[in-house]
Amino acid sequence: MATGNREDYLLRILRLTDGDGTAKTTDIAALMNVSAASVTEMLRALANDDLIIYKKYRGVSLTSEGLAMAKRIRDKHQIAERFLMDVLDKDQGAAHEEACRMEHVLSDESAKNMCRIIGGAEMASCEVCGSDCIKKHSGVQLNRLPQGMPGKISHLKCEDPEKIRKLVSIGFVPGRSISLVNRTSNNGPMIFHMGESNIALDQELASFVYVDVDM
Repeated sequence: MATGNREDYLLRILRLTDGDGTAKTTDIAALMNVSAASVTEMLRALANDDLIIYKKYRGVSLTSEGLAMAKRIRDKHQIAERFLMDVLDKDQGAAHEEACRMEHVLSDESAKNMCRIIGGAEMASCEVCGSDCIKKHSGVQLNRLPQGMPGKISHLKCEDPEKIRKLVSIGFVPGRSISLVNRTSNNGPMIFHMGESNIALDQELASFVYVDVDM
């Protein structure tokens, strides 16, 4: 039985119950546009795997394992959708459709990296990054990085997708090593060394880049 199909059922149950309470078989069938018989067959399979609790005529609820899996897939969908919109400039409809396919195959590591580029999407819950979530540490803004101190880009944080796209296009992405070479003036561009090149970046854009440093 296809993994994506199983996960779709868990997501629909999460949507109907918000992780608490029970969902009716008829409501799941209507939401997924499938027959009640098809839903019953899948629910039995999910119950055998301890992902749901299913009692005929009494509805279905998620187990703790099923709830965690459903939330994880939902989080990956939201991260992928925001990434497609903010970084690749796709419209919401196209981004949603593609995210529906990506959510089933996107690795935790790739989802984490996407989240670091879009600055930590605000979501109802997030179980992808765990203790390594960018919201749990601040880092140093790139425009405040001391001259000569090496660092590694942790994440980007900006409400303007156009500025995020500009930073990504010139190579300011999480994981890259970087150091400040020179400040040209109080309000002028800053010169950074990244990879094998020196790159000039204005101070506003630099303020949207967060860096981890060894103090």
